[in-house]
This record gives sequence, C-alpha cells and structure tokens, in this order.
Amino acid sequence: MAAASTTETWDAAWTLTARAKRKRLSDNISDSYPTIGRFRKAGVIEVESGGKEIQEDLMYALGASEWFDGYDELDTTTVDGITAAFYNFRYNATPVSISMTEEQENKASDKAVKLITAKLNQAMTTAFDTINAACHGATTGKAMLGLQDVVASSTGTTLGGINATNETWWEAGKEDASGDTNFRTITGTNFYEGVLRLSGLWNTVSEGNDKPDIMITGFGLGGNYEEIFEGTGYFRFSGKTPGLDGRDPTFRSVPVIMDRDCADTRWYMLQSKYLKLKIQSGLNFSKTGFREPHNQMAKVAFVLVGVQLVTNNRRRQGVIHDLTAA
Repeated sequence: MAAASTTETWDAAWTLTARAKRKRLSDNISDSYPTIGRFRKAGVIEVESGGKEIQEDLMYALGASEWFDGYDELDTTTVDGITAAFYNFRYNATPVSISMTEEQENKASDKAVKLITAKLNQAMTTAFDTINAACHGATTGKAMLGLQDVVASSTGTTLGGINATNETWWEAGKEDASGDTNFRTITGTNFYEGVLRLSGLWNTVSEGNDKPDIMITGFGLGGNYEEIFEGTGYFRFSGKTPGLDGRDPTFRSVPVIMDRDCADTRWYMLQSKYLKLKIQSGLNFSKTGFREPHNQMAKVAFVLVGVQLVTNNRRRQGVIHDLTAA
C-alpha cells in the first residue's frame, strides 16, 4: 500500500526507519568523527538515567593514619577530603524537515523510506558533527563543556562549581609551549621540542598506574609527529615490506588521534576512567514525532541529545598549549 501523506503515516515510516538504521548510523558516523569514535572505544561515553545535574563525588585528600602500641592515645581529628563537582546537562536539537512537495513526490512507501533514511543520515551526521566540534571548544551560551574547559590551559578556572584558584588539586595538567620554536625544532642533545613537551606532560598527569590512554591533537601537530617517523635517518618496517611509514603513530603505546576540530596548537593527554561524555538515556539521539508549523506547508521532527562532558579527576587530564606546527 502506498504511504498516504498524513503526519501519522510519516511518523510510522520515521520510527521504523530510525529503528532499522540507528545502530548502523551511530557506528558508522561516530567512527567518522575521531574524538567521539575514540571516546566510544575507550568507554568514555556513558548513558545516565536522567536528572537535572550530574554529580561527581571527589576525594582530594587522605585522612590521618598513625602507628601505635599499647595504650597510646590516638588522634581522632576529622580530616575533610571529600567534596563533589556538579555539571548541568546541555541539550541539542537537530531538525528533520519534510515539505509538502516532498511528501507528494514520495508517496510510494519505498520512496518514503528512502527519503526518511536520507533525512535521518543528514540529521545524525549534523548532531555528531556538532558534538564532536563542541568537545574541542569552550562552552558559550547553552553549549556543552569542551576540552578547553575541562582541560583548561589557564590556571584558576572554575569547573563543576569548584574554583581551582583556591582548590589547586583541581588544576588540569599543562605544558606551556609558547616559548618553543615549533614541534620539530631540535634542541639540546638531539631532542625535538614537541617530543620533550609530550614527555613533560606525560609525567605531570601520570602517577602510579594512572597513565594517559587517549591522545588527541590537530592535523598540523599530528602531521609533524608523523614526519618524525619518516624523516632523515629513521627507518621503519611496515607490514611485510620495509619502508617509511608514519601512519598510526603512538606515544608510549598510546595511539595519537588527529581531529580537524582540535585547535592546531593543542595536544591533549586524557585518562578515560576519569573523563566521561554523559548522555541522557531518554535523549540519546532520540527523535520526536513530526509537527506542522502553522505558517508552512511542511512537517518537522527533531533528533534530540542531552549531553555533557565531565571529569572527576581534573589533574589527570592534560594539555600542551601554544605548541606551533613546523
């Protein structure tokens, strides 16, 4: 039976198409956006049941402990070392519009499904593109927090209601490379300036078994790092055939992800167990039904996302900033 051009029928086609395509769309599209794709693989993305705020409980100091013997008096002084950071969810809506003329031209059920599939692809791509870009930005207006907030390059910033000026344990790790020449400048005893910064930041954000497992930078700095493996005096075996190959570089076994949304003066070292991209379960790229504006011959639905980028251990996240590509 051909699909009639009523809101109810188009809603049905929209719902069935979304169910059939959602997993394939989500997997394919997220892999196209390096940061979201890496977050997904590292377990950074978490679904929350809802609520107005996200509460992350924090321990920032240890209590007192002492050795004793016999009838020694013990210190019972209370040590304050527990607090919490609070984050608000942010909401994003991507419209899916179908005009009356599109309805008329796609009344047949197979054409209707093709049209809905194309519209869904477009909306999901737009939503992922927006969130991936926001991950590398700084919050403005009603936008979600980005890495420039969570891993701020300046000191004394407030995140989750906690001011790092007073609570220095809440500072992100950072390396200021503004005085360096560029990433591939050789300094000292045959060291690259950029690689020295990577080593310095690694030591800043690492402690014991807590070590970075995500590295993200722009294509300029990432390209410089690749060129080191393809430069003069360096020979690398790739597969079965020997040759120069700087693709898929790592630093201390951590893959280096290049993302065009990342500012090309920054290199992030992140620890996934302390960094989460929270998504509301009821607004996990969900869709609304179609509605008809009173002044247009069209229908519009929305793909909705409730999302926020949070951390519960800011000093384990780090950034090299003002690093110049060669």
